[in-house]
Amino acid sequence: MNKRTLRVFLQVLIVISPLPLGCVAGIWLPLCFSLFALFALLAFLGPQAPYKFLYQRPVRVLAIAFFVLLAVQLLPLPIFLLKWLSPGVPRVLENLSGSLPAFHSLSLIPAETLLALARFLVYALFFIALLRLDWDKNDIFVLFGTAVVSGIAQAIFGLLKLGQGNSNFFLFFMPDAHMPGFMRGTIYNPDHFAFYLELLFPLALGLLFAHLHIFDPGQSLREKILHIAEDRRIILLFLAPILLAAAIYLTGCRSGIAVLVISSLFFAQMSVYLRANFRARRHLRLVFILATLLAVFIGVQSTLDKFLTGSYIENNRIDYWANTLAMFRDFPLFGTGLGTFKYAYFLYGRETGFVNHAHNEYVESLSEMGVLAFMVFFALLAFLVFSLLRMWIARRHPEVKPVVLGVLTALFAAIFHSFFDFSLRIPANAFLFLMILALGLKLATHRHEFRNEKE
Repeated sequence: MNKRTLRVFLQVLIVISPLPLGCVAGIWLPLCFSLFALFALLAFLGPQAPYKFLYQRPVRVLAIAFFVLLAVQLLPLPIFLLKWLSPGVPRVLENLSGSLPAFHSLSLIPAETLLALARFLVYALFFIALLRLDWDKNDIFVLFGTAVVSGIAQAIFGLLKLGQGNSNFFLFFMPDAHMPGFMRGTIYNPDHFAFYLELLFPLALGLLFAHLHIFDPGQSLREKILHIAEDRRIILLFLAPILLAAAIYLTGCRSGIAVLVISSLFFAQMSVYLRANFRARRHLRLVFILATLLAVFIGVQSTLDKFLTGSYIENNRIDYWANTLAMFRDFPLFGTGLGTFKYAYFLYGRETGFVNHAHNEYVESLSEMGVLAFMVFFALLAFLVFSLLRMWIARRHPEVKPVVLGVLTALFAAIFHSFFDFSLRIPANAFLFLMILALGLKLATHRHEFRNEKE
């Protein structure tokens, strides 16, 4: 399969991922991962190009170590060894059944861990496939543009649905009687929808800066203004971040609104380094300081009101975190097993009803993976992000520079938001996050060779 066909396939995945296909109910979940796996398979069978980025060797080692640690969770171990490696597992088994089996895995529920491991493998293959595809700058810009347009379509659909009280709009999407006043697009939970839009908002800013060409060397101010006036897409590119920001606000997601403000500040402050000229930096810094003060004046008060009127304590999130940390203390090294949180939590929580997630990605991952796999996984993620940051700093390309800054801001938004939610457990959001990271790494090396370093 040629790269154009693969690009169209990925564009289709971008558009349909936030639909019920990207949600976590019924047949949509296995169908979603089947399509991700199919894309990865076709990509490996198609034309590929060698790709190198900074810290590639430690990233490879950490990735192998991570999957080995997850596989260890599935090994059937004799009970005497299990008592030494993870004493919490025998204790739980004995309390539930009154006796101990001869062998058991480190995971409380091996079937759930196996399923979760399979999903991680699909994500890993998808990520590697994106890195190995022979795509150039224009291909990546088209894919990022498709994602932004998809987000705008979701925002418009959300407005129409919100206008009808989130009823059965088009007889296809579920109503939500207990939260009728918040925008959710086609993603059922407005908090997860806010996360989805938070990934796209900085991309829209990056694409806008790239098309403005205000950082192109060798052009006068008059030439740049004429270029902007002749570009018919500029108006749409100006509207895109405004629409996405408004949609994030209308989701009513407290952490989403806070992340919107903070990521805007991050993009603004980093933007002053898009151009080497000191005088241009000084003027640009002044513009962004004024814009930042305006954003703070408009947005912070309403954000604080939302936090104060809807306390995290009222929503039991503090209790979730405390109970999840208690789980970690009982299963410190290897965790309860990937994918077992919702089953293990009932032993610790006193809430009425079923608690699926801790509403904190880091705490939940720590309880499921244990400290060993947790440290390896986030070291892997840190190497990837730091590699992207270092490559971005070294670039001077007037289009690559702002778009990769949008990628870095999107990653920053995802990392920060994950302290308050579990949106990366939603396939549509995880898919978009991995795509942005992988294509950002490819874009950072556009027409530039980086020497791989042993660190």
